[in-house]
Amino acid sequence: MNINWKLKSKAFGLIDLLGSDSLLYFLQKYVTRRSRLAFFEVQDNWTIHEGHLASLDQPHVLEFGGGKHLAQNLYLSRSVGRQTIVDLFPMLDLDLVNVAARQVSALVDDFEYQPIHSNKELSEQYRIEYQAPVDMRQTHFDENTFDACINTATLEHIPAKDIEPIFQEIRRIVVDGGLVSMTIDYSDHYAHTDRNIDRLNFLQFSDKEFERYTHNCHYLNRLRHQDHLEIFRRVGFEIVSDSAINPATPPSIVDSRFDTTDERTFATRGLILLRNCKSKAS
Repeated sequence: MNINWKLKSKAFGLIDLLGSDSLLYFLQKYVTRRSRLAFFEVQDNWTIHEGHLASLDQPHVLEFGGGKHLAQNLYLSRSVGRQTIVDLFPMLDLDLVNVAARQVSALVDDFEYQPIHSNKELSEQYRIEYQAPVDMRQTHFDENTFDACINTATLEHIPAKDIEPIFQEIRRIVVDGGLVSMTIDYSDHYAHTDRNIDRLNFLQFSDKEFERYTHNCHYLNRLRHQDHLEIFRRVGFEIVSDSAINPATPPSIVDSRFDTTDERTFATRGLILLRNCKSKAS
């Protein structure tokens, strides 16, 4: 389905006015079918996190922004101890979790599909606990609760002003020496459904101009790879590894807020592994 990005933006604006998250989910599931699942191979996001966490022995892992189907978490349940998944708003769809579990079981030999009908069964059978609503800027978790934290394609949807408080909280609730594994989608998400625009189309707009096209239900902060690294260093994390990959051609005019001399500005994907160093001053 090819959807003109400006029309899609207007639809998101209408959803914001109606204040209806359930309407957005209905449209994604039954109209655009963006919520439908079809995993024909193990996703590289899953294996990236798996590799990043391989040095930890049966870690208790936190993920924020887990979403509806938890396919990634089901896959990771083979190699980690426990997982706690949180969202700012309740999003879990147990029907989609069962679909995802069947698909993961077809992709890997050491995962056994077990149907679930409740959050309790999700915890008992897959060692995955889902909690929402949870505000990652200030959680209810005790200090040093988790051995690691993961995040997949969520940071780009969080306002820049909230990212530092979130990582200050992660620093508190993840143990000293714990790991934070992230993948970030730096592309213009409207290009995912509009083939007529390039993956960095949104870099042409000033912040004021782009306010017309970003909405609460489809928010994009447009931060680049180097912006995230600066935040993580400021909070006190050690950057173990980072890659700004999959570069795309920028628009002919790039707004002045973006550093065109840094090639990382034009990456459409970021892979980052942090180590929590509590001895460093914030």
